[in-house]
Amino acid sequence: MKKIGILGGSFDPVHSGHVGLARDALAQAGLDRVLLIPARLQPFKQDRMPASGEDRMEMLRLALAGEERIEPCSYELDQEGVSYTYLTLRAMQERFGPDSRICFITGTDSILKLDTWMHAEELLTTYSFIVGSRPGYEDEELDRCVRRLKETYGTEILVIRNEQFDISATEIRERLASGAPAGDLIPQAVEDYIRSRGLYSGRTINDRGFAYIKEHLKESRLVHTCRVADEAAALARRFGADPAKAVTASIFHDMAKNLTREEMNRQVRTFGLDPKYIDNPNLAHSKIARCLMERDFGIGDQDILNAVSYHTTGRAGMSLLEKVVFLADGIEPGRIYPSVDVIRDLARTDLDKACLCMLERTVGYLKKKGAFIDTDTTDALAYLKDKRDPEREEKEHA
Repeated sequence: MKKIGILGGSFDPVHSGHVGLARDALAQAGLDRVLLIPARLQPFKQDRMPASGEDRMEMLRLALAGEERIEPCSYELDQEGVSYTYLTLRAMQERFGPDSRICFITGTDSILKLDTWMHAEELLTTYSFIVGSRPGYEDEELDRCVRRLKETYGTEILVIRNEQFDISATEIRERLASGAPAGDLIPQAVEDYIRSRGLYSGRTINDRGFAYIKEHLKESRLVHTCRVADEAAALARRFGADPAKAVTASIFHDMAKNLTREEMNRQVRTFGLDPKYIDNPNLAHSKIARCLMERDFGIGDQDILNAVSYHTTGRAGMSLLEKVVFLADGIEPGRIYPSVDVIRDLARTDLDKACLCMLERTVGYLKKKGAFIDTDTTDALAYLKDKRDPEREEKEHA
């Protein structure tokens, strides 16, 4: 039976500790292969946006070049939604077949909390675990935890010695941002890549925005925001918009969602917005966000500002970026409504048609509820319908 090791994490950036743990697991657990799998959506442990999935994968490729039987895997980056370990291990079991044993590689901190994870019982009864422990580091607590998990779930757990010293990804990013070398903590090829791409080079507008929403929004709204940013970046690449602008707009698009109705009404008056937004938080939040972006964050890019301002309603003559953010907000993986899969399918090939379908769905939903429909929405719907009218298209090409 083949034994496949799975090491997950943000890898933002990958460092020598990750590589060392993979090597130790390969050698001490008799594994045939180790896969390092970066997560698509990140936990909110820091006041900054993570590097893109593409950058994190490339850093892994560079770090593991020349390693035998240790390789990066993009499985979680290729999926939609939050990266749950149980789903990844299910997929790896299916990929490698019933004759393979899937072994999840983790550190002491994680194994101590493992039975609180999503679908913990499935994880603990179905898969094996390899725990990297440094000598003297919470040995007694780890021993108690391993005994309890084995007795309760029959889990196969192997504790290995991971001699690699502690490495902090935060310290690495801080060093790189200050211009200090980090080659003692990350492979040189990874450091060279980071510097060539300008990653972790300082506190960007996205980092400032992320810090703001992390402080002010509920975690569920943070997860939504990251999903929108991820979806918007993918749509931007697909249809030729600027992915960096799409991510920036996505980070800020719901920044005013935390405000109470009274606070929104006050902001509408403060910024001199249309009175129709009074007592209409669903529409007001996007207009307020635009004003806060200009006033408090100094963002002057009109395309980004418009993408935030119209992400709820759309408008006639939407720019490519506006369509991307409008659609990303409506089809991110956490959205569940009857026509969402149809719209997602359209978004693979036809941005306008997907936006049109989204607008038709929005208008139909609001009419059914008897809710207010902004003229921007009806104008956007009419505009896209006219744009797609076959007779008009024939006249334009005649």
